[in-house]
Amino acid sequence: MQATQRPPAPQGGRTQRRNALIATSIAVPVTVILAFALTNGRSTHHDQSRSSAALPGISVAAPPSPNASTQRNCITVVGALPVQLGSLNPRKTETDSAFVVAWGDPAIVLRCGVPSSPVFGDPRAAQPIDINGVLWQPDPQKNQTVYTTLDRAVNIDVTVPAGADQPLPLLEPAISRLPKLCTGTDAAGNTGVNLPSCK
Repeated sequence: MQATQRPPAPQGGRTQRRNALIATSIAVPVTVILAFALTNGRSTHHDQSRSSAALPGISVAAPPSPNASTQRNCITVVGALPVQLGSLNPRKTETDSAFVVAWGDPAIVLRCGVPSSPVFGDPRAAQPIDINGVLWQPDPQKNQTVYTTLDRAVNIDVTVPAGADQPLPLLEPAISRLPKLCTGTDAAGNTGVNLPSCK
C-alpha cells in the first residue's frame, strides 16, 4: 500500500505566512518603542517616585568624621531606615559618608552624625516640634526646611524640599532606636519628664 502523499501547499499560502511573519517582526518593535515613548513622555503625579536608576546622583556634604560611638549609633539608624520612603524610591548619593541617605526628586536627604542645629536656642528660631516622640528643631530656608533631632544620642538632620510631603513620621521607627537623652518643650507646649532639658 502506497503512503498517501499530501499535495504541496499552494505557493500563495507560503507567501502569506512569510508576509505575516515579516509584518509581525516589524510591528512588535514599533509597538514597544511607541509604548515606551508614550509612557516616558507622560507627566504623572508620581514623578518623584521614578526608579533611582533613572535619577542622577546627588552631591551631599558629608557629616564630620564620626567617633566610634557615633558610628555605632548611625549604623543602627541607617540599617533600620526604609528602602523606599512612602512613594519615593532611594536615590544615589555622591558623598564620602556611609551615613547619608536620600530619596526622590527633588531629594529628601538624611544625614546622621551632624552637629547641633545652628538655630537651636535662637529666640527667633521656629519652636521645636515633637513627632511621634522624636524632638526636632526646624530651620525653614528659602526652598527647603532642615529638621535636626534634639533629643537623641547622635544628631540627625533631614532636609525636606518645599512642597514635599512630611517624611519625619516615616523615619521615626529608625530614629527611635537611638537612646533619648534629653527632653524639651515643643511648639505645642508639651514637655517630657525624667530627663534633663536639651541644651
